Amino acid sequence: MIGTKKGYKGVWRIEHRDRNGRLLWSEDKENALTNQGENNILNVYFRNLGAPATGFFVGMCNGSMDVGSTLATVPNEPVGNGYARQAVLRDESDSGWPVIELHEGNYRAISKQVQFMAAGGTIGPVNIIFLCTVITGISGLLTAFVNLSLPRTLLDGDSLLARYTVTLQ
Repeated sequence: MIGTKKGYKGVWRIEHRDRNGRLLWSEDKENALTNQGENNILNVYFRNLGAPATGFFVGMCNGSMDVGSTLATVPNEPVGNGYARQAVLRDESDSGWPVIELHEGNYRAISKQVQFMAAGGTIGPVNIIFLCTVITGISGLLTAFVNLSLPRTLLDGDSLLARYTVTLQ
């Protein structure tokens, strides 16, 4: 039937594990696509403009965001203790988006799982995971984000793992 598909749905699978790998908490949570993300998707697909050069980067922060947020307004991104934005390449390798599949009648792309590990101290608290187009700084695009149901603090040796699934519905 024409007109039954809805569009884009992004879901993050997030896990917090202790230094021994034991699962402390997990959730699957639908994300928000920012205005910059919507504009970028349309420009890349329909106008062949603005594709991220090598890929995307996943970061964490603490505060609040909305669909109008940009990298310049990302609040309280961690510094030190092993924190760095994690790369997700624009390819089909295990470093990018290794899975595109038909699932329940809709195609979806599944990213690699990224890992943030605290080393030498704590990271956090953090309550947002975000997807952007630059490894550091504010010169790129903030494309999507998800608010965690609870703020997380990674103790030395703890890790937070995240995987992003985009479904076209």
